[in-house]
Amino acid sequence: MFILFFIKSFFVTCLAWHNMDNSRFHCWPSNASSILTETLAQYGHNCKGVNINWIQSPPKQVTQDVPFNVSYSVDLSLEFFDWAIYQLPKPLYTLSNRTMNNSQAWYHWCKTHEPTVDPTDPRIESDACLWHINIHACALGRTVTYCGPWIPPSGEIYHSLVLAGSSTRIYESTVIIPVFGIVEIIAHFKIGIKDWIHIALVSTNIQVSRKAICGDEYCDLNYENCSNCPIDCGKCPLKPIHIGLITTGCGLLISSFIGFFLYFKIQEQRLLWDPSWIIDIKEVQRKILNRVVGTLD
Repeated sequence: MFILFFIKSFFVTCLAWHNMDNSRFHCWPSNASSILTETLAQYGHNCKGVNINWIQSPPKQVTQDVPFNVSYSVDLSLEFFDWAIYQLPKPLYTLSNRTMNNSQAWYHWCKTHEPTVDPTDPRIESDACLWHINIHACALGRTVTYCGPWIPPSGEIYHSLVLAGSSTRIYESTVIIPVFGIVEIIAHFKIGIKDWIHIALVSTNIQVSRKAICGDEYCDLNYENCSNCPIDCGKCPLKPIHIGLITTGCGLLISSFIGFFLYFKIQEQRLLWDPSWIIDIKEVQRKILNRVVGTLD
């Protein structure tokens, strides 16, 4: 059953992603949603000049709720800014600013400028080139077929801490996946001031093993056993030494009982066959008579 679920999830995910544009990353307009899932490429505006890669890729297998680190690089060339300003129907940057009136100026600003406000500040969109950078982890086959960057965090969708920075840099994030099963990881970027876009770097799916929780009525044989979690795994069988001690104790108890029984039985038989303890009636009568005579005197 699990194998069939894995194959189905893998097939649906591959089909969903590869109906889009690039195999490694995809670009969406800012209004993308679970209803409007078309990429810019599907609108005839394939992203140009984008070079993003995993430096430290997500591991192929992790454990639920156990943190791990990933790192990824981004490099937006001048070609990207030419495309974003002159070719997109809704340019990402305005050219009305006197000092920022061409793609070269915006390219230089994005490459060298570091944000001066926190990523949670509302002004971050105009203060940083990449003003939203984080990792999304989506459990597949339950509520989503692939990890779209518009999906908000929930019990099954994880978002890492949001970063912001320049367009030529390596970023690192810590990821904690709260669910188990087949999970997809993406690195998510938002760029643009006037009309921004999503860029998502896609990772291969990873297998998240269930976290061992004592008391959840599931015995995880990798982490739980009868010693550290008898509630889930049941009580441990007796060890041979314990069985030996119990058997020896029972044997000694039974032997003692038999010994006492035989001892009293032998004593009983000895009393029956030994007449020395029997008192002659004549001797008793004589002693009584002597006692009476002694009293009369």
